[in-house]
Amino acid sequence: MRKLEPEDKQKMRRIYAGKILNVVRTKGFTSMTIQELADLMNISRASLYNYFSSKEDVIMELTNYCLTYIEDAGETILNEDLPYPIRLQKVFEQAVFSAFYTSTIYLNDLKKSCTSLYEQKIISRKKQMDAARLFYHKGMEAGVFHKLNPSILIMQDEVVLEKMLNTSYLAQEGLSLKQALFDYYEAKKIQIVRPEFIHEEEDAAIEGVVDYILQKLAES
Repeated sequence: MRKLEPEDKQKMRRIYAGKILNVVRTKGFTSMTIQELADLMNISRASLYNYFSSKEDVIMELTNYCLTYIEDAGETILNEDLPYPIRLQKVFEQAVFSAFYTSTIYLNDLKKSCTSLYEQKIISRKKQMDAARLFYHKGMEAGVFHKLNPSILIMQDEVVLEKMLNTSYLAQEGLSLKQALFDYYEAKKIQIVRPEFIHEEEDAAIEGVVDYILQKLAES
């Protein structure tokens, strides 16, 4: 195999880490072997070692992969040049990615066997929650949002979205993930935004947000 440039190697590490995400987030990784990780990546064990030095290195890349998506989604939340309803859609997007990329099983495994990565996850999660809390407070002060408890709104997202991303729950309720995301965002918007600040052009943008979320989840 020809020697890869560092940039190409990093790109492949990210792609292979993405291939194991869905299994890790639903079943954990502590009991998995290198061979099982290679099988999920659809490469040989020898090929895996061309990109990763160990199982811990695989999990480190996976964790960084997850953190990147969560942090990228949060970049525009505190951009005051954008209307509050548009930024609420970004809060929603970030909450979905956080629920998907930070499952309880995955976090528990990190806490037990990769303490430094677990701490990175917790710090990232706190930054995300602090930004969302500040956003809600500012929206209430501006008179755009109803007076609500931001901590309860954040907890609501965590509980509802973790359940919603469970495929067996969706099947039981006869829901597609796309419809469930639309319906939950609609309920969230009505709960938070005062009616006079709800506009059709901003409502139309949520379709693109949901499509982007579905595209990213499908890549995992």
